[in-house]
Amino acid sequence: MSRTIAPVPAGTPFVSVVLPVLNEERHIEACLRSVLAQDYPRDRYEVIVADGGSSDRTREIVAATAAEDPRLRLIDNPGRMQAAGLNRAILASAGDVIARQDGHAEWAPDHLSRSVELLLSSGADNVGGRQEAVGDGESGRAIACAMRSPFGVGGARFRYSDREEEMPTVFLGTFRRSAFERVGLFDEAYPPHEDYELNERIRATGGRIVFSPGIRTRYHVRSGLGALGRQYYRYGRGKVRVARARPGVIRPYHLVAPALVAGIPIMAVMAVTGRGRRLALAGAAAYAAACAVAGQQAGRCESLEVRGRVPITFVVMHIAWGAGFWAGVVEALRGVETGGGSPPPLPSRPQTA
Repeated sequence: MSRTIAPVPAGTPFVSVVLPVLNEERHIEACLRSVLAQDYPRDRYEVIVADGGSSDRTREIVAATAAEDPRLRLIDNPGRMQAAGLNRAILASAGDVIARQDGHAEWAPDHLSRSVELLLSSGADNVGGRQEAVGDGESGRAIACAMRSPFGVGGARFRYSDREEEMPTVFLGTFRRSAFERVGLFDEAYPPHEDYELNERIRATGGRIVFSPGIRTRYHVRSGLGALGRQYYRYGRGKVRVARARPGVIRPYHLVAPALVAGIPIMAVMAVTGRGRRLALAGAAAYAAACAVAGQQAGRCESLEVRGRVPITFVVMHIAWGAGFWAGVVEALRGVETGGGSPPPLPSRPQTA
């Protein structure tokens, strides 16, 4: 029995989903299933996966899926890094709209339709929605709780906001192609903040970045504190590298974790006197209490074992981000070159009569 296919509304934009991957065998199959199962018209979007040389089964899984669905293509990313993969996929794309996806994330079935609707109705250059962090095991679930908490992630409102609003950046994002034609592609010199830097360029040219809580992406977090610490160290260091080229990316809340880290040696020096020791202990106790209270709030729907892990997760996030920030400052003082400032252009397509 043949299935009746609903007519595609006139003017429905063609969407290119771009997906850089490297060793994502654990989550890539679920990711691709979510992308290919969108309620957006099937013949109005393509999926381009740029693989950075995976040594696991990622390429095998993507290739097998592509053999079953011609909308999916696998290309190589010799640059390996995420920004390089995004750029190669965008240059190979045909869409008037570019939707970014991540190899360890999954979309709701209406992700593309909601994103395109918001892009058109708002007039924005980029739109995005809630990052819904999930984790495996007690440690992973505690990390997910911490990454959904304002106490853990500060001003990264796309992780917890419940209202539609303009933001400096959003998670992943769905872009107008014209935005890339205007400001260029992702700058490969600024991992892992290439998205923030790009959005800063878009906003500097009068573009808008709009968030909607109705657009949701399930994101699989790191499963251990060591991996989380390395991730947040890169975040802090990368923020300074971006700020050297675009100072506007630094917000007051970005300075809280660096201030905490700077306070540790100061408190150690203070502790050599009796009064200083009391002040240092009071400061440490106040921070520990804040972590404990915020941890109970963030993990309120979880088991006691998970809730007990959230406070130390906050500590790892704050210390790692702050330490990375100061490492970036040291790089800047030493004059270490970032190599940024010249993102590759996206050629404009010829106008048709």
